[in-house]
Amino acid sequence: MLLQAPSAGRLSQARAAAVRDGKSGATGALPPVLLTTANYNGTLAAVRSLGRHGIRVTTADPSRLAVSGWSRFTTARVQSPGVQDTGRFLAWLLEYGRTHGKHVLLPTSDDTAWLYALHRDRLSEYFHLASPTFDTIAGLLNKRRLYQSAVDAGLHVPRTWFPDTAADLERIRTEARFPVVVKPVTQVMFTTQSKGMLAESPDQLAARYAEFARQTYSPALHDVDPSASRPMVQEFFPEAATAIYNISAYVRKGRLTGARAARKLLQQPRRLGTGVCFEEAAVVPELAAGLERLVSRAGFSGVFEAEFIDTPEHPVLIDFNPRFYNQMEFDIARGLPLPLLAYFDALGRDQDFDRLVSSPRAGGRPPQSVYVDLFSLRLILFAQRLSGALSRAERKKWTRWYRTNRHRCTHSVLDRTDRMPALAAAVQLLIGHARHPRNFLSSMVLNRS
Repeated sequence: MLLQAPSAGRLSQARAAAVRDGKSGATGALPPVLLTTANYNGTLAAVRSLGRHGIRVTTADPSRLAVSGWSRFTTARVQSPGVQDTGRFLAWLLEYGRTHGKHVLLPTSDDTAWLYALHRDRLSEYFHLASPTFDTIAGLLNKRRLYQSAVDAGLHVPRTWFPDTAADLERIRTEARFPVVVKPVTQVMFTTQSKGMLAESPDQLAARYAEFARQTYSPALHDVDPSASRPMVQEFFPEAATAIYNISAYVRKGRLTGARAARKLLQQPRRLGTGVCFEEAAVVPELAAGLERLVSRAGFSGVFEAEFIDTPEHPVLIDFNPRFYNQMEFDIARGLPLPLLAYFDALGRDQDFDRLVSSPRAGGRPPQSVYVDLFSLRLILFAQRLSGALSRAERKKWTRWYRTNRHRCTHSVLDRTDRMPALAAAVQLLIGHARHPRNFLSSMVLNRS
């Protein structure tokens, strides 16, 4: 169902500018892109990056309010089934490809990366895609397999258990250093997308594990890997609230291209949550080298983001995201055009890929910068100041931080040249919190994980 098509004049001006600037060659000859899960910030970043280079972008999502669909750089937006309704979604995707010409299909989430790899052969009939094999993607998205591969590549990982029985839980009670976090082995097809649940003491472990295990996955995951739906237990590092270090890059032919790094300064909820504020950081060569060994051995290619915790002993890898990610706009602003690299790689246009990599904007180092989800930051400062979960001193600290860095800030949704996504995001935020007041009270107001 077609919902919107931005004006032809506006899009043609963007394409003409791209050709004039030499950004994408014969733009009219390039195929369009289809981006699903259009409600993610990473998808919006990709829409803006591709659209600004004159590439036609169609977004697909069940929601009419999906933020990416309201971007001026979206050529058209369509309604699709939800990705976790895998049978209907896959049927819709194949029919769309069959009837709308061959688009480039890029993974925007864990679910789509997993699903596109699983059905790579069928999707390749109707789409251009450069998805790695399913075994590669499944191995990176399953933390049991990821952590073993990371250790083999010379990286450190947190002390982690994958219990199958009550006896395993009892053993963890005696072996672990508490607190621990009960968390999903994979976020693929996870219906709640919860980050995890803390067990502060051994006495809490069994109850927390049982409670978290009741959260469900789509049947599609059970059909392929039933064991992945059982939670894992991991020692919790207090540094996770303030010392998350990210490395992101594009992987091609086993090598990292254009690596960028950042530190997560604030997340919500603060002990186990989604990033709100980031600051640019230097790439640690040893960690980048370890990640290169990891992806090379796994056979992965494409966009990725890896997360480490800076512990007192050494950084430990906690997550690897082989797809677009929440704060990708930050790396695009710092000269790493990840969506364009993925686009040209899927088309096999090596010359265009190499040109982007070697351009001064892609290779140079821009001034130090920060990234902020301003809607979330302002809501945190307001709601948690009222509840007492945020002290007056903390509120002043973050208010001062934003004012000091405002001139060099990349925003998650706000963009003066593309205003409608911010309006859609604000409406969604209000509707979401109104529909789920308990979750809003617990996570946003009281700051409980």
